[in-house]
Amino acid sequence: MLGLSIRVDGLDAQIVELLQEDGRMLYKDIADKVGVSLPTVKARINRLMSLGLIKKFTVVVDSDKIAGKVRGVLFAKVSPTDTEALTRTLSKISEVRAAHFVAGEKQLFLEVEADDVESFNRLILERLPREAGLSDISAHVITQTVKEEYGVSLKANSFLQYKCNFCHTTIYGKPIVKHYYGGKYYFSGEECAEAYKGILDQKYSERKKTNTEG
Repeated sequence: MLGLSIRVDGLDAQIVELLQEDGRMLYKDIADKVGVSLPTVKARINRLMSLGLIKKFTVVVDSDKIAGKVRGVLFAKVSPTDTEALTRTLSKISEVRAAHFVAGEKQLFLEVEADDVESFNRLILERLPREAGLSDISAHVITQTVKEEYGVSLKANSFLQYKCNFCHTTIYGKPIVKHYYGGKYYFSGEECAEAYKGILDQKYSERKKTNTEG
């Protein structure tokens, strides 16, 4: 079944590597470096973006250069809940820079950043328990960063893997991509897409009703 998955080739890998080194690199310069035409580079990058492999182009800021910033890593327990609702909540807390579900007694790993020690403590003791329902939080302040890499090592002939947002099964072949309520979702079939949209419609309708009544 793996042979039906989407594969990225050596050219894709070279383009991604160059963009990870310098996201501002001109398409013309990329074309010169990898030895293909400018339209080919544009088409490849557009394809990788549509597949979700390239999520966005951004700037990496060295937070160690900003006086007073406090960075840390947290482990926390998650109460049985809607993981998508938790994901949306965490995405709205600007101090949370990354969030990962992990195996173990504490199911959530967070990378956080605050303006000062007081804000850091308030995030741990008040905001995360109240807004995200997290408990048993263990926090570790980062005192020194000795290595920090960005991006991934993409090998030629790597396969892209997708899981259906509705049935959570692995998608073999090109996924069906839908955009609902500002989010991008992947599905194994139109039936899953329609079912998932129905769930989102109901959630957003209930939220709108609650906000109106409030």
